[in-house]
Amino acid sequence: MKRFLAFILIAASILALHAVNTFAADTDILPVDNFAVTGGINTEKACDITFDSTRLISGTASKDTVVTISVYDITDPDNKFLDSSYSITVGSAGIFSQSVDLAEGKNYVIVAASNGNKHSEVSTVINRKGRFIKAVLSQYIALPGQNK
Repeated sequence: MKRFLAFILIAASILALHAVNTFAADTDILPVDNFAVTGGINTEKACDITFDSTRLISGTASKDTVVTISVYDITDPDNKFLDSSYSITVGSAGIFSQSVDLAEGKNYVIVAASNGNKHSEVSTVINRKGRFIKAVLSQYIALPGQNK
């Protein structure tokens, strides 16, 4: 009788754990095939700096993947709001490209790709500097070896 109860407990434990593992595998989000951002943002840097008002973001993904580019204005650290959003469906060539507008100050950019149950995303901060800073910097001439 003890062996029978032990067998039932072990069998019930195995079934319970198997059901949990099967459920977890069904809800795992897989990465999108061939998704890569090849230009426009550098995710290896903590922050990219530019004077440009726009940025061309391009990359690759499998056909029929929906790529969404969201640009959040984070100039005010207490407020982060969606400034603009772009959606592109990747065609048979497997490439996407979108010009995005940048607000002056810090812009948090998220490039997300979705295809069925697959999802991938990358993000970075692009800090767009103002015309005043550009004008001041353009007045200085930097020569190698100059100590002034």
